[in-house]
Amino acid sequence: MSDVADRATGYWRSGWLCAESVSKALAEALGPDEDPEGLVDGPHLPRAASGFCSGLARTGGMCGALSGAVLVIGLARGRSSLRDSLDIPYALVQELREAFLAEFGSDNCAELTGCRLDTAEGQKTYKERGLRDALCPRLIAFAAERGLTLLRE
Repeated sequence: MSDVADRATGYWRSGWLCAESVSKALAEALGPDEDPEGLVDGPHLPRAASGFCSGLARTGGMCGALSGAVLVIGLARGRSSLRDSLDIPYALVQELREAFLAEFGSDNCAELTGCRLDTAEGQKTYKERGLRDALCPRLIAFAAERGLTLLRE
């Protein structure tokens, strides 16, 4: 496992959620040389990522690990004016999503986990199946590692 993947899964194990863990690890991996404007790394990044956790705030939507990587791609390579092109961030996000789908078969939290986290029953199933330890760290590690690779290409 790469350093960024280790760091992201470490955040996860310490209590940060999926999108928060991936975004924090990616921001730190980029550092000031790759983020000269300081747009990515900062104390507000986990806050920005919080609503994306647990499949878009437990709605069963896009996997939070993938969303965390998308958030950092946008901050690092997104446009800052209407004159800027969306080609680069769109290409990076599309490539990340395609790789995620190829690896896991879905990018949807409810499909990946087999449960809906917006219900007490779904949360119970998630815990009983041990998905916090068995599944989510793999998703987090992949999103962080692939996200960083794409940002550095």
